[in-house]
Amino acid sequence: MKWTIRKKFLLGYLILFALSAFLVQQIMKDSLEESSRAAIESELTKLQYTTREYSKQFAQIHPPNNDLFTEYGNRMAQELSKLQKQSVAAYDSQGDFIYEAVPINQPLLVENQVYQTNSEQTDYPELKDAFDNRASFTRKNVENGTLIYFAYPVYIDDEFRGVFRFTGDYTEMFERNARVLRSFTILIVSLFLGVFLISLIFTTQIIKPLLRLTKATKRVAAGNYNEEVQVNSKDELELLAASFNEMQHSVSQHIEKVEREKDKVLLLEKTRTSFFNNVTHELKTPLTTISGYAQIIGEPDFRDPEFLRKATHKIRSESERMNRLVIDLIELSKSETANTPEELEPIHLVPLMSSIAEDMHAKAQRRQLMIVVKGMECTVLGNQDEWRQIFINLLDNAIKYGVPNTVIYVVFTESTITVNNASEAVPEKIVSHIFEPFVYTKGTGSSGLGLMIVKQLVEKHGGTISFDYQEGSVEVKILIVPWQQVGNN
Repeated sequence: MKWTIRKKFLLGYLILFALSAFLVQQIMKDSLEESSRAAIESELTKLQYTTREYSKQFAQIHPPNNDLFTEYGNRMAQELSKLQKQSVAAYDSQGDFIYEAVPINQPLLVENQVYQTNSEQTDYPELKDAFDNRASFTRKNVENGTLIYFAYPVYIDDEFRGVFRFTGDYTEMFERNARVLRSFTILIVSLFLGVFLISLIFTTQIIKPLLRLTKATKRVAAGNYNEEVQVNSKDELELLAASFNEMQHSVSQHIEKVEREKDKVLLLEKTRTSFFNNVTHELKTPLTTISGYAQIIGEPDFRDPEFLRKATHKIRSESERMNRLVIDLIELSKSETANTPEELEPIHLVPLMSSIAEDMHAKAQRRQLMIVVKGMECTVLGNQDEWRQIFINLLDNAIKYGVPNTVIYVVFTESTITVNNASEAVPEKIVSHIFEPFVYTKGTGSSGLGLMIVKQLVEKHGGTISFDYQEGSVEVKILIVPWQQVGNN
């Protein structure tokens, strides 16, 4: 059997209240017994006093010739029985039974009348105590009630005259006590049932939210993080449910983050694999060309000047291509390394771009292009060599893919740099992957790493870069973090 919290609570309440009810009832029973005993003792003390006084007065009025109890015992017993409404038995000083008077209107006393011959033959302890000079009483439960037997020695003028034994019907007193005890027991049981019912309701109210939380934890363990636990108890359980919901939401967000990071790692691994394959391919192609031409012109019987000239040109161009690729790979590696504080300095971007545009003027002119730099001054905190690399790559791309007889515009604002040039149509699949390595390199002599290097360098300086093609025009926009001078430094 599974011991749930509810069962433990209910069993605990049951044991606690059962013990409490038993103890309280026992205390009540003992209290009633003690109260009854005290009342009986008080009543019998009064009975002893009044009947003793009666005996003294009777002896004065009817002086005996020899023995008071022997001569007048039956008369005294009858009169005392009428006065006290009890059975009265008289015994002389020798312990011989004289007479017992029983009230006829007391059926229980009539039914239980016992005739005694003498004190030696009786089994009543109170009678024996009386002849031992002690007043005492005993209680006896009979079929229809309860009787009290009381006996005491009678002394007149300090002379022992005999013993009176009274038999009283105390059924009503003990029945009253029994009724009180029954009523109290019913009250205790009712109270117990009420408290037990309240405890059951209270426990159920506590257990319900806990059961919801238990089911919710199982759902979380199964991977379901979307169902919240609703508890409106306005107490600690509601706070617990709220904390559980927050934890569930936090775990869900953490798992989503882990999944995103996992996807990023997988994508990065895929990108690195693709990058490695592309680098291998880009290096292998010129090496294969160089090796092929070198083997041909290295033959002992080779005598073709024209082929030698062509081979020499091809070997040189492929070597230059390899050199550019290696240089770009070195720059790409550098772009992944964080700058030290010593390498950072305020850079005025407009003069830097104007200087680079002037250096690349001749190359642009050969392509019948013009470079125009305009806009407001803007300053960033960064590495000047890396910003130079950014501007060179941007202008080199604009010249390489620009339409002849057009203008390349470089526009600066406080927080943006825009490079705009006319261009032939750029396919959408190229636009969406423009910052990835080895994109759109065929037949251009480019390594395909320029814009990737630019993107990494821009992000390294806290900026972002975007590429957009619209109706024959390419726009590359860089959002930068302007440098704010502090104090007089």
